[in-house]
Amino acid sequence: MRTGQHRRPRSRAFRLAAAGLAVPAVALSLTMTGTTLGLFSGTEASGQNAVTAAAVTLTDSAIANCPVSNMLPTGTATSCTFTATYPGPSSAYLAVNVLVETQAGSGGTALYSPADSAHDLQITIASSSPTVTFTVPTTATTCPGGAPSGSACYELDNELVSTSTFTSAAVSFAVSMHLPTGSTTGYQGGAAQIILTTHAVQSGSNALSCTSTAAAGSPCTPSGSFKWS
Repeated sequence: MRTGQHRRPRSRAFRLAAAGLAVPAVALSLTMTGTTLGLFSGTEASGQNAVTAAAVTLTDSAIANCPVSNMLPTGTATSCTFTATYPGPSSAYLAVNVLVETQAGSGGTALYSPADSAHDLQITIASSSPTVTFTVPTTATTCPGGAPSGSACYELDNELVSTSTFTSAAVSFAVSMHLPTGSTTGYQGGAAQIILTTHAVQSGSNALSCTSTAAAGSPCTPSGSFKWS
């Protein structure tokens, strides 16, 4: 399912925050567990015809980036994977921000184009331990300053990893991408970056409360006294 909201992305370290109380240590980390952003070969009428993706760079900042370009409409998925680790010991809620930056190539259409959801780049974001499928954003928002020139951007923030708290966790994420076999030549040479920002907030004195029913894989817009860090 795709949906969206207007939120400007923020690059930040993984930190914990309790209501009215800062916790002075980085408490989450990212480790790369593997990447299968591979190379497809094939033929098209013109233009480049291979997936060429930079290595996924993961640090103990909040950001994991899965880039893809020059994908062929084979229907075959490519993916990147990483793990976010929360060591505890304080009980916390975990959430992820999803940002898609996309650019047009020689075909003239941005690779990710939600208005043409049957033919554009198909994105699935899922985790294991717990098993969750996350909502992919579809509403355009303002691009961050570091986005490539000519980008269109889509973002959803604070998608819950679970409605329950974690005292420790190692959550594995997988971002899967493919172009349908019926995709048009307009997507030729396009590119996209799928950027995930995972963060935590201490649950003590900060009971989970969202403006809509809290659900894993969906955004939690805070209500009442609940606050994300």
